[in-house]
Amino acid sequence: MAGSNFLLSMAIGAVLSCTSYSVAAYLISKRHIGILRAISWGGLGTLLLMLGVSAFSAVGAEHPPAKQDAACLGNSPECYAKAHHNPVKECKQMMDKKATFRHTWLENEVQPVFDSYLWHDENIKSVQAFGHQANVINSLGMLTPLQYFCIFNANNGEVIAASFE
Repeated sequence: MAGSNFLLSMAIGAVLSCTSYSVAAYLISKRHIGILRAISWGGLGTLLLMLGVSAFSAVGAEHPPAKQDAACLGNSPECYAKAHHNPVKECKQMMDKKATFRHTWLENEVQPVFDSYLWHDENIKSVQAFGHQANVINSLGMLTPLQYFCIFNANNGEVIAASFE
C-alpha cells in the first residue's frame, strides 16, 4: 500500500510539472510575461510542488504503524515486541559482555537477529527471543553456529537476561 502512495504522488507531480511547463511556455511565447518572471514563477512552483509531494508522502507514511497495531491485536509476542520495545542492540551488547569465547555476529539485512519469540511472562509482557545469527570461533579458527536468547520487558525495553546457549 505504501508503494501505491509513492506512485500516486509521483504521478501527481509529473502531471503538475507538465502543466506548469505548458502554461509557462505558452505565456512566454505570447509575450505576456518576461523570461525572468517565468523563471521565478517556475522556481516557486517547483518548490511548492516538492513541498506538496513531501507532505503527501509523509501522510502516507503515517498509516503503516496503525495497520501494524491492528495486525497485533492477536496474542503474538513477536508482534507485541516489535510494536513496542525490541532491544536487539542491548541484547547483543549484554551477550558480548558475558561471552567468555571469541564469536562473530552474522550481520545480515535479510535474516533478523532474533527469529522466534515466546512469552516469558505474558502478564508483565516479558518476551524471550531466540536466534542463531552468531558463530563461535573454535581453537582451529573454524566458525561453528551458535544459538542465543534474550529475555526482555517489551513495555520498556529493559533486558532481563541474555546469553549464548
